[in-house]
Amino acid sequence: MKPTAESVRFLNEEVHAPRGLPEADSIDFPSETGELIELLSEAWEGCVLPCYGGNYYGWTRLTVSPGGWTTSPEGDEFIRIAENHDLPCAIVLHRDGRVGVSWSGEYTDMFAGFTEFVETVALWSTLRGWTVLQGFGLRYSDAVEFVSRGRTRPVTGGSRTRWTRFDDAVVLEEPFLTGDPDRPPRVHLVVADPALLAGSGLVASLPYPTISTIGQGFPELPARWA
Repeated sequence: MKPTAESVRFLNEEVHAPRGLPEADSIDFPSETGELIELLSEAWEGCVLPCYGGNYYGWTRLTVSPGGWTTSPEGDEFIRIAENHDLPCAIVLHRDGRVGVSWSGEYTDMFAGFTEFVETVALWSTLRGWTVLQGFGLRYSDAVEFVSRGRTRPVTGGSRTRWTRFDDAVVLEEPFLTGDPDRPPRVHLVVADPALLAGSGLVASLPYPTISTIGQGFPELPARWA
């Protein structure tokens, strides 16, 4: 599966690659899991990706588990393909190509495939310097409706983790990493101009809204991965 040109730029310019990667105009991640594991093990092992927001905030290192495949108590077969510098869970590839997380041997679904995972991380990179609103009770449909007014041609992507993008605004939704069905997904409303949020009824409707700048205070690359 081929990532977008935006994601290829991210992989070429922002990924820390200890062994070096040849710059590419296009990248094709295999859909067959065995071929993908081989590619990640041989070409991408040790590469570190910055993610400027969301579940995978911080640095994520691509590293295939030397222990091979694991089977969860529910029968899901998966293998670790990445680890985040701060999260105690592993980012894993399901035998059928989906990408999820595992805390202690279970599998929780997050993405339809590896390319979708990369697309989401790359999207956060394009939003540095923009303003993000988060808050308990913020719903994806409400946020999309809020930024749709006066805007056209949205671009959508993702499956369980999904996003809708306009020229100057993005709404992203992601399930909690624990997979708790009783917790609603996390929604991020990102705008290029913070004036869009100032005094809005949407912000006022949230009990504990938080507004911040994407990329501000981003952590340094961990020394162990430099």
